[in-house]
This record gives sequence, C-alpha cells and structure tokens, in this order.
Amino acid sequence: MTGKLGTSSLHALQDRFQAHVLQSDAAALNDICDGTGWQPSHRLGVYHHAYRARLLETMRDTFSHTWRYLGDEWFDQLALPYIEQHPSRLSNLRWYGETWPSWLAGDRLATLNLGNHPEVAELAQLDWALRRSFDAADSPALTAAHLSALLPDQWVHAALLPQAGAALLSVACNTLALWHALDQDEEVPPAEQLAQALSVLVWRQGEQPHFRSLADEEAQALTQVMLGHSFADVCDLLARLRPDAVEQVPAMAGAMLRRWLSDGVLACSASMVASQ
Repeated sequence: MTGKLGTSSLHALQDRFQAHVLQSDAAALNDICDGTGWQPSHRLGVYHHAYRARLLETMRDTFSHTWRYLGDEWFDQLALPYIEQHPSRLSNLRWYGETWPSWLAGDRLATLNLGNHPEVAELAQLDWALRRSFDAADSPALTAAHLSALLPDQWVHAALLPQAGAALLSVACNTLALWHALDQDEEVPPAEQLAQALSVLVWRQGEQPHFRSLADEEAQALTQVMLGHSFADVCDLLARLRPDAVEQVPAMAGAMLRRWLSDGVLACSASMVASQ
C-alpha cells in the first residue's frame, strides 16, 4: 500500500487485520503488498498463528497441572477450540482463560470424542483459583490481636471479610490427590468419583497460595463469611446445623475462627479498623 491513510482508513485497516487474526477473514489479504516472495496469506498467517500460540502458551502456564495431566496433544485439543470461541478481550493476558474450567465442564470432553473425564474441569478450576489467589490484591490479614483490641459486641457482629484471593470450590473427583501427585512429580493415581462432593478452600498466606479440604459445617460457615456475614451469623448457622449439640457451637465456631485467623484467610476490614 502507498500514500497516506486518514484516521478512518487506518481504523478500517486495523479492523480488517484484527478480523483476519481472529476469524481468518479474507478481506485483509487485499491490504498486503506483493513483491516480497511471500504470498499475502503466508505473511498474515504469521500473525494468525502467533496470536493463537501466545494464548496457548498463556493457558499452559496458568493451567500447568491440567497441562501435565493431559499432555500436549489432549491439552491443545481442549485449549485451541476455546481460544477460537473466546478471543482475548483484556490487555493483560494474566486474566485470559477464566471461563475455561466452566467451558470444560459437563459433556464437553465427550462431544470432542475424548471420553468422560470430569476431573479435567476440576483440575482446571483448582489451577485457576490458585493463580487468581496468587495475583489477588494485597490486604492486611485480620489477626487475633485486631479482635482483642475491640469490645466483643463490636467484632462479633461486624461483617467478616475474606481475603481477595480466597475462594470456595467443590470437587466430585479425587482431584486434590491428582493435583498433589502432579505437583510432586509422583505417579498420578487413577481418577475416581468421590462418594460425596468435597468442599475446598483456596487462599493465599503471605505470597504462597494454599488449598485444603473442608468438612461440610466449615464449608457452610465459610460460605456465610464469603457472603459478608458476621461471626454471630456463623454461630447462628452452626446452631441450626447442630440442634442436638447447641452447647458445643461456641467452641466449634471459636475453633474455626482461630484456624481462619492463623491461616490468614480473613482480611482486616475498614469497619474494624475504624472501630479500633
């Protein structure tokens, strides 16, 4: 192409180029000059391929344990169709792939003739939650010292605040065992369906993401916390769950709170700082 481009012409050129990179639209081929020894389709093809290769590389990094579990061929068979259907819409590639775990769920693998493997979506979900936790915004952790500086009525009824990187997941397979084996380069056990779905807490302590399984009562209590409820609300919930052992609820709730404080699961909210 020769001559000067006006602003509107430049935007149109950019739109055609993007349409070719994302959707293989042929209109951009007419914008490419001949004479370099490469056909226009080959020259644009470099960008078409590089875009997908960069997103695939990003997904392999973000979902590293899922990648190890599947291997290159299976991972690419699942990642590349997702890339075609979900172009990157953010300037930071760190957030690309957020919806891949849910995209993998259900009968996705079966429709791609890869069989029924629900553990794959769960591994991807765990990978994403851990990476999200690692990159979450920093905030001061709530400690026992913060609470002891307040009157009991102040902190008991104040809304508890989870750390920005905290998340509650549910797995129906032995996904945690698979993840640990992959992480430690050990022999990966066969995937198995659990007798009952398991709740998993993901959070960051300092700079290190962690996860652990939860008993059903703690999972329900933490769900209350994730919804912005108070310690008093947690106690009320436990009392409803344990009507035959109401007298044990304060000790049970206190033990949960001590564990959350020790692990750094909770953030020190502005309201608690103001009260203090």
